Parts: sequence; C-alpha cells; structure tokens
Amino acid sequence: MKQLIVQFLICIITIGIATGQPSPDPRIEQAQQLEAEKKSEEAFKLYEKIHKSDPQNNAITYKLGSMAHAAKNYKKAIKYYEQLTPPSNPTILYNLACSYAMQGKERKALEVLESAVENGFAQLRLMKTDPDLAGIRDSEAFKVIARSVKSIENEPEAKKFDFWVGEWNVFGQAGAKVGESSIQKILNGNVILENWNGAGGIAGKSFNHYHMDSGRWIQYWVDQNSGRIYFEGNFDPELNAMVYFEQVDKNSKEPLRRLTFFNISPDSVRQFSQLSSDYGKNWNVEYDFMYVRKP
Repeated sequence: MKQLIVQFLICIITIGIATGQPSPDPRIEQAQQLEAEKKSEEAFKLYEKIHKSDPQNNAITYKLGSMAHAAKNYKKAIKYYEQLTPPSNPTILYNLACSYAMQGKERKALEVLESAVENGFAQLRLMKTDPDLAGIRDSEAFKVIARSVKSIENEPEAKKFDFWVGEWNVFGQAGAKVGESSIQKILNGNVILENWNGAGGIAGKSFNHYHMDSGRWIQYWVDQNSGRIYFEGNFDPELNAMVYFEQVDKNSKEPLRRLTFFNISPDSVRQFSQLSSDYGKNWNVEYDFMYVRKP
C-alpha cells in the first residue's frame, strides 16, 4: 500500500512539465532508475540531495520516509514523516505510527495512530495485520483505537444479514424445489454475494452490502436475461427480517416490489416477494420461497 502511494506521488512530479508546471529536477529520474536497478542506498542518497535543494517538495520527503522505513532506519523515517505533519494526512500519520512502533516507542506510536484514525484513517484490517504494529497490537490502548475506526468491520448493522449466508435448497409453497442458491461473503466479508440457479433455468446474482453513510442496506440484482432490480432497505428487529424495497419513481408504471428475508432458524430462511401497483397501498404476493440449508 505504501509503495503504491509513493509511486503515485512521484508520478505527480514527473508529469509536471506536461501540465505547465516547472520542469522537475532531472535527478529524480536518475534516482528512480537507481531504484529500478535495486541500488536503494544510492537512490536514497540522491533523493536526500534533491530534498536538501528543495525541502518543500513533499513527494520527495514522503519518498525518503518510506525508503528509510523499508531500510529499517526508523529514526530517519520519523524525521521525514514528521516534516509532513501537520497537515494531518491520515496515511502519513499511520506510517509515522508504524515507524515509532518499530523503533520501540510504543506510547508515541499509539498517540500518532489515534491521530491518524481521528483524521480519517479507516483501514482497520491493515491495522490488525500490519507487522509494523505487532508490538502495540495487544495493548488495551490499541484495541480502543481499533474500535473507534470508522470501518464496516466495526458496524454491527453490517452483520445483520449474515443469517442468509450458506448453501441452500429452495422450495416453493407447494413443496416443489424451485432452485438452489449459494450465498457467500466476499470483499473481506463486507459484501454478501447471492448465486441463484433456478429450476426453470434462470440464473442470477445479487450484491448486498450495508452502506454506512446512508445507514441503508443495498441489493442490486442482475440475471442472465439482462434483468436488473435495485433495492434499498433495513433490518427490522421486530420481524427479525431484512426488508428491501425496490427503488422506482412514483410516476413509474412498474410495480413497486417489497422483498423480505425472514430469519426463521439457523437452517431456514423465508424469502417473500410482494408487488404493489399503487405505490405501497396494497400488496400482492409475487412468490414465497423457503430456503433450507444443505446438509
């Protein structure tokens, strides 16, 4: 992650001439070539010379911090990262916290990490797995900071639809099998993917996720015949069910759809679809399916 950001920043420098900005220092290209040749020490020394002649070049300053950290020269990494704070860029603060942690300055690392989170750092999974933070990860202070991260992993609502995850046989109200569905969690467990195969030959998928900014669940359904439906909804604790509503314009001639997933038991889910032609005043059953978990 850090290297990608660095490459992006260096890219900004090298394209400056194309955007009418002052020509970049020609030594930057030389330093990049040294990096490509795996001559990291020579490249670092050249970047330091560039930095000395242009200390306001934040991209070079960041580059030096990143390279110093990679070389385990944490004292220098801290020196260069600190030149970039403030302003309070959450990525720079996070990297600074990593350098402090690797230097053994646990209190300072936690202080800066907390500041990174307060300024918008939201990569909770990285925080929990980054080897740079191994020395502080078991502390209570780290756990408090981790719980404060604005991340889908910290959002209880994002787990409310987990009851649908699994491998299912699906039956209609008459008891006939109408299809099978494989419901999986993808993208670090933050999206629920439906893989539907109907007995009538219709296959489709839906993507379900909790959108933190709106506080709504989203489902987007697509099928093999170019059909698509967009839903928004919420988990209803009284019904113990996820309730979705198809999003259509009030003036649309298409019927409104209400799709409800009832959490019946650990091994059964009821999917109940209703249609309304008067925008929710009256409802008619479209289908009523029972999901039975496969052995």
